[in-house]
Amino acid sequence: MGSAEAVAAVVSKWLTRGAGNRDFQARPSPAKLRCESTRRSCQTRAPRSDFGSRLPAFRGASRSMSVLAEPSVPSHAPGNLTLHTAFQPVFSLTHGRLVGHEALLRAQDVHGRPVPPNELFASISAPAALAALDARAVRQHLDAYVTAGKRDAVEWLLINLHPMTLLPDTGALEDILLAIAHSGIRPSRIVVEVLESPLFAEDRVYPALERLRDLGCLIALDDFGAGHSNFERIFNLRPHLVKLDRRVLLRAKCDAKARRILQRMVSLIQECGSLVLVEGVETLAGAHVALTCDVDFVQGYYFGRPAAEVVQVDDDHPPMQQAWESFDEGQSRADDRWRESMGTHCDDLKVASIQLAAGASMQTACASFLAAESATMCYLLDDRGRQVGDIAFRDEGLRRRLAGTEQFEPLRDCAGARWSRRQYFRRAVSFPGAVQLTRPYLTLQGGWMCLTASIAFEIQDRPVILCGDLRIHTAETA
Repeated sequence: MGSAEAVAAVVSKWLTRGAGNRDFQARPSPAKLRCESTRRSCQTRAPRSDFGSRLPAFRGASRSMSVLAEPSVPSHAPGNLTLHTAFQPVFSLTHGRLVGHEALLRAQDVHGRPVPPNELFASISAPAALAALDARAVRQHLDAYVTAGKRDAVEWLLINLHPMTLLPDTGALEDILLAIAHSGIRPSRIVVEVLESPLFAEDRVYPALERLRDLGCLIALDDFGAGHSNFERIFNLRPHLVKLDRRVLLRAKCDAKARRILQRMVSLIQECGSLVLVEGVETLAGAHVALTCDVDFVQGYYFGRPAAEVVQVDDDHPPMQQAWESFDEGQSRADDRWRESMGTHCDDLKVASIQLAAGASMQTACASFLAAESATMCYLLDDRGRQVGDIAFRDEGLRRRLAGTEQFEPLRDCAGARWSRRQYFRRAVSFPGAVQLTRPYLTLQGGWMCLTASIAFEIQDRPVILCGDLRIHTAETA
C-alpha cells in the first residue's frame, strides 16, 4: 500500500549497477577522469580502425593546430600533436530539430597516426599540463566552429572541461575566457560541460563556473548517473543542462523497472530547474526510450555520428521523424493495452463502492475485484487518510503468505495507518466518484511491486476512499 517514492538518493547507483565498472570508481587519476570527458567520439568506444577511418577528412584542414616538439619528446606527447575537432549533433526531441553540436577532440602524432583521447590524457599526470591541454582543445574547438561558418549560428556549441582545469592555480580559466572573446561567438551560445567528479567536493571549482555563468555561458553537468553522481551536485551547481550517462539508457532499454526509475530521475532533474540530455542513443529503440522518459535533448549515433562537418539546422533528419512515428504508434498500442487491462479492474472497484454504500460487507462488495489474478487486497480510508475497518484479502493463502513475510513483519499491522500523503488518496479526494490509478510502487506490507486503484464515495454521508491493490511484474509495465 505504501509507496517508495524517495528514489533520488539511490537511483543513479542502481541504474548503472551491473552495466560495467567505471575506471574512476576507486578514485582515479585526474588524467583518467579527463579521458571520460573527452571520449565523446563514440558512445561505445570505437575500435581504432573506425577512429582512423575518419581522420583523413581532417588532414590539411584549416581547423587543426600543430605544435612541433624536440626529437627526444615522445611522438604522442601533447606538444607533438596535431589537434582536430569532430562535431556531433545534439537534437531537441520537442522541436524535432538540431539545437547544437558537441565539440570532440581528435589528435594525430607526428607520423599521422591517431592518438585516442584516453591514451592522450592518460599520459599526462601534472594538473597544470592537463589544464593546458584542455585550454588548447577549447581554442581548437572554437576556431573550428568559426571556420565552419557557425560563429553567429543560433545553436549551442558544447565544450568539455575537466573540473581540474577550473582550479585557480592552473590559470587555464583566463586562457579560456580570452579564447571565447577572441572567437566572436556569443557566450550564450556556449555550453560548458563539466565532468561529474569528486573534485566537486572542493569549493575551489565553483568560482570558475560562476564566472563562466556570469559571462553568459550555459553550464552542463556531464555523465550524471555514473559513479560519483549525487543530486547534491545539481543543487549546488545549478546546471542549465544535465547529461545522463549512456549506461543509464542502456539499462533502461532492457529493464522496465530501470525505465520507470529513469522517468522519475528525469522528472526530478527537471524539477530541480535543469534540462535533460541523454547521450549514447544508438538505435531506434534507444530513441523510443528517450521519448518515453520525456528527456529534452538527445545525442548519439542514431541521430548523428561525429564528423568534421557540422549539421545545418534546416537539414532533413529522417531518424527524428522515424523516432516520433515509432513512439506515437507504440504509445497508442500501450494506451490501448493499459485501458484493456485496467478497465475491468476499475469497473469492478466502482461496483464495489456502490455495494459498500448500499451496506454490503467489504469481502462481499470487493469479491469481483479480488477475483482477478493480480488483485491482492482492498481496504477503506476515512477522509483524513486513516485506514479503517478490516482488510479484504484475495484469499486465505495470500493472508498467510503476507503473515509469513518476516522481513516486513514490523509493517504488518496497518490499523490506524495514515495514507493521506499517497497519490491514490489525494487524487481520489480531488475527483470523487472516478477511479484513480497510481504508478507502480513497493508496498510496505508485502515487499512486492503493486499499483493501487482508488475511488472516493460516501457511506451514510461519511466520505471514504476504497483502495484496491494490484500486484504487478516487470513484464506487465514494459
